Amino acid sequence: MDISSIMSAQVAQLQHTVQLSIMDKALNMGAASAVEMLNQLPQQQASAANHPYKGTVIDVSV
Repeated sequence: MDISSIMSAQVAQLQHTVQLSIMDKALNMGAASAVEMLNQLPQQQASAANHPYKGTVIDVSV
């Protein structure tokens, strides 16, 4: 192998490594953003919005 083909193979491998690194960082940033959005959602309170009778009254007049 001559030096040109060796250098070409190394450049291609470096480009691949850089692309993988950039993609990994983008995925990590996306996951961090999703976690942050989920943490910012208002917390549901169990007793705040209960229906007055749904789930507790059974209609037996058939």
